[in-house]
Amino acid sequence: MIIAPEYIIFTLLTLLILAIMAIFVFDDLLLMAIVYGGYSVVMAFVWQMLNAPDIAITEAAVAIGSSVLMITVISRLGRRPE
Repeated sequence: MIIAPEYIIFTLLTLLILAIMAIFVFDDLLLMAIVYGGYSVVMAFVWQMLNAPDIAITEAAVAIGSSVLMITVISRLGRRPE
């Protein structure tokens, strides 16, 4: 079993924390959806680095589907919350 070096996993987890904090900072819903998509992609990489490819594939598939759905809804409703 090959596990990624600790500094790579630490860097990815730091990116996850920054993405979570960025969602609370922005007011633009489209930007929040894009950050969520980036969060999910990084999380899929983390699962892959931890040798869980089945969970990584599931995370990536669900992330793509939910991101497309969120962006579609935001394009219909508007980018700013009321």
